[in-house]
Amino acid sequence: MADAEAALSEGFHEHLDRMLARHGELLDKVDRKEARELGRRAAEAALAPLLWGQAVGDRWDTTETAEFLGVTRQAIHERVKRGTLLGLSGRGVTWFPIWQFDLAARRTRPVVAALLQVFRGMDRPLEPVEIASWAQVPQPDLDDVAPADWVAEGRPDEAVVASARHSAARLATGAASLRSVGSRSRE
Repeated sequence: MADAEAALSEGFHEHLDRMLARHGELLDKVDRKEARELGRRAAEAALAPLLWGQAVGDRWDTTETAEFLGVTRQAIHERVKRGTLLGLSGRGVTWFPIWQFDLAARRTRPVVAALLQVFRGMDRPLEPVEIASWAQVPQPDLDDVAPADWVAEGRPDEAVVASARHSAARLATGAASLRSVGSRSRE
């Protein structure tokens, strides 16, 4: 980690120095508090791709996904709308977790539609990023294997769909408990 941290810091400072050489006068209009906030945001932006990767796993953008599947970008968008492909909105990009693809057959695994249906059928449907995050967490009913790994390894679809149902039920029960606590506190 020390090497990566040093390289990150080095790259940041080199580029910051170049930018300040060209635009340093802009800092004359910024107080210390605002400058500190800009630095904090820069640090968050620098690590955001790594944090996203940890939360949702390896992923492709729309262009990579369309090329892999041999379809248009519009076809990808339609699959997301129909609930047969998981797409996560980023800043000006949509990301597609790689685990949902059969790399040998160059297609989306059929189980993906079943998983999305489970989570979209909830009272409060999960956001795509929540589904992708769920897929990265080892599940007890999958022998402590993450659903993404389970699917990518081609293990039985029924087991991972059942795991999704169990997770959805636990989430629904938790949400119902929170609603009842909230309604009692307003009484």
